[in-house]
Amino acid sequence: MNIQKLIEDYAAWLKSEITFDKIGEYFEITTPYLDNANDYIQIYVKQDGNGVFFSDDCATIHGLKMHGFQINSNRKLYLEKILRQYDVKLKGDEMVTRAAENNFAQKKHLFIQAVLRIGDMFSDPQSKESSFFLDDIQDFFAEQEIYYSENVQFTGISGFSHNYDFLLQRSKTKPERLCQAVNNPNNSSMGNILFAWNDTKPARKNESQLIVILNDRNYMAKGIEDAFLNYEAKVVRWSERNRESIISLLSTY
Repeated sequence: MNIQKLIEDYAAWLKSEITFDKIGEYFEITTPYLDNANDYIQIYVKQDGNGVFFSDDCATIHGLKMHGFQINSNRKLYLEKILRQYDVKLKGDEMVTRAAENNFAQKKHLFIQAVLRIGDMFSDPQSKESSFFLDDIQDFFAEQEIYYSENVQFTGISGFSHNYDFLLQRSKTKPERLCQAVNNPNNSSMGNILFAWNDTKPARKNESQLIVILNDRNYMAKGIEDAFLNYEAKVVRWSERNRESIISLLSTY
């Protein structure tokens, strides 16, 4: 597999699919990523002194609320945790951040990741208010004595930083494993994770692995699992987490 060519092809496709329009003092940037309503994600940027101001124009939170999402105290704490992870703030229902002009690309990348992540983790209003998919995974890791580092960030060969939910340390018998939880497995989340991994992997040890944990209690888009496997990722269906082979994949020994 020619990783460098794959990354260059993806970057070229991404560049060709991004469009923008001038609206007042803002530029409206339309990305090829889809939200949970299958609309293209749009963000807004404007000059802010010597830097750049980013906004989602409240679209992310308003979209979730339209599907029944309620920000109670527990969910607010969890939401704030994700926002801190991507250095984004919530101003009312508006997601915002700022960047120096020379850091525009990295900040734009992280801002879109934050929009995608929040849409993925909070798009199931029927889930228990006290439970989120990441909480369930952490509870499972504790039960099985699977040790990990939480919320880690690595810089890929592109210079972009990528966040991973869990890092499972290497041992004498197991390689380093980076884990991503996918609450709603769809094409946007798949493409985003695979780009991050193909960018991160060349900068890590050769035997490093990607593990994606798919919440198959929710709808899984057709071909998602095969696509991950085609890129040599290890796939864990949440419903199969207690299988001996899965526990062995995640454990240190």
